[in-house]
Amino acid sequence: MSMRLRLFVLLKSVAGAISLKTLLGLLLTGTYVVQAWAVAEFLNAIFLGRQLDSLWWMMLLIGGMILLRAGLVWLNEVLGKKIACNVKERLRKQIFTHFLSLGPGYQEQRRSGNIQSVLTDGVEAVEPFLVGYVPQLLTTFVGAGVLTAYIWGLDGIVGAVILTGVILAVVVPQVGSIFVSRVLLEYWSVYGSLNAHYIDSMQGMTTLKVFNAGQKKEQELERHGHDFYRKSMNSLGVSLFDSSLVSWVSAAGTVFASGVGALRVAGGNLPSTELFVILFLSVECFRPLHDLNRFWHQSYLGISAAKSIFAVLDEPPAVVAPEVEEKAETVKRPPRIQLRDVSFAYSQGKRPALEQVSFTIEPGETVAVVGKSGSGKSTLVNLLLRFYDPQQGEILYDGENIRDYALDDLRRQISVVFQETNLFYGSVADNLRLARPDASRAELEEAAKKAHAHQFIMELKDGYDTHVGERGTRLSGGQRQRIALARAFLKDAPVLILDEATSNVDGESEKKIQEALDLLVRGRTTLIIAHRLSTIQGANKIFVLDNFRLAECGSHEKLVENRGIYWRLIEAQQMGG
Repeated sequence: MSMRLRLFVLLKSVAGAISLKTLLGLLLTGTYVVQAWAVAEFLNAIFLGRQLDSLWWMMLLIGGMILLRAGLVWLNEVLGKKIACNVKERLRKQIFTHFLSLGPGYQEQRRSGNIQSVLTDGVEAVEPFLVGYVPQLLTTFVGAGVLTAYIWGLDGIVGAVILTGVILAVVVPQVGSIFVSRVLLEYWSVYGSLNAHYIDSMQGMTTLKVFNAGQKKEQELERHGHDFYRKSMNSLGVSLFDSSLVSWVSAAGTVFASGVGALRVAGGNLPSTELFVILFLSVECFRPLHDLNRFWHQSYLGISAAKSIFAVLDEPPAVVAPEVEEKAETVKRPPRIQLRDVSFAYSQGKRPALEQVSFTIEPGETVAVVGKSGSGKSTLVNLLLRFYDPQQGEILYDGENIRDYALDDLRRQISVVFQETNLFYGSVADNLRLARPDASRAELEEAAKKAHAHQFIMELKDGYDTHVGERGTRLSGGQRQRIALARAFLKDAPVLILDEATSNVDGESEKKIQEALDLLVRGRTTLIIAHRLSTIQGANKIFVLDNFRLAECGSHEKLVENRGIYWRLIEAQQMGG
């Protein structure tokens, strides 16, 4: 399916409103035509020597068309904005829903600024095409077609001149669009890159200040800004040249039609009374084409942006959700988790992460996974949450392959406390309710108390209604981590994954977090991803990954006694400490 056709499909849900907008466009064209005909008849009456007193009704008709047109323009603009808001809302929802289905892996391969430009600016850019160009295309086809046919009926030769001009006015933009599209694709690409650099700079402001790197980043932004300026001027130049051609064709068509009409009158082949009608109606014949060309040029950027939008929508999800009915409630019993010969590699199999890994976590067990950086620890978390599917092997949840679970059901069974806690702009309560949107204030406070977070939350200016700032910047690292633990308590899932939950916090916060963790793991099947080996010595089992494979398994005491990879990791950390 071509891109333009796919854009047309977006209007399917508002087909009735688009039809109404097209009708309003035809009525607007009609007011111009009636006004032109009335002026032509008025001039004919003057040249024929009629009494002006008998033409007052034509003056009223012209004035009435002007007033009617003002009302139709208002209705047309209001309806257009409603259609635009409706379509853009649906499109943004469709993109974001699909973006969520793509999972974290998609974002890891792309810059946030480029994705943001698609979700916001890209969707805004398609408005002129959907709400302006498409209805005007129908209006032009009917309006210009009817007027051309009418003029042809008055005089075939003049009609042929008008028809030639109409065809050229339609064809010229389409021929030029091949070159214009290429220029605007470059414009959109540079714009996305500039946007990404600005977001990088804003997010890394502290780092730029610390390393006195602000001037270097400023030079980079200046370079990208200049590239954007050049592409903007290129697109403007091409657009203006194309518009000039269409304007010239329209003007030439009107002039030639009038000139040919005058010659036909002089030769006695056309009544003189029809010359004014041809003169004024030929102008109105090209008016819809002028408006169509204007909307077409406004749509160029949207058509370029649409390629990025559909590129996102066409991206296949990393995992395919099964068509099964979601369960009404979360099973609270801690499950058995098994990995059987699991192999996985990123970048479509080019970057290995796990190779033939097999192990079992019994119900209610606390196990730890350790290994050097890049050994595959975080990949285990991604696979258990089904952000990715293994290329080989299977993962079982109480004996059932996790591929057979509805994704929401599966993820409802698992709580995760990551090393870096992400808080969204909003209040403390808003961020806690991510775990359970229907939680009461009492339930929020109970979960916060278990996470040793209630006290510091109550000391904040507005308590649970305190805004945490963008990415939680108004809170310390330890406070953010305790809110993450409170979310895990609130979710109360039977499986718990801890990704180095006590790292990057001060000693006092670590103590409180560890106390909360000791309470949180009770009665759950728990997987701890550990870098600091001193924190997992009490685990029931420890799995050691090395070179993407499971190298060792056992208790802390057994692994130390074996003096293998685990023992060497401990020795290295003790020497480093």
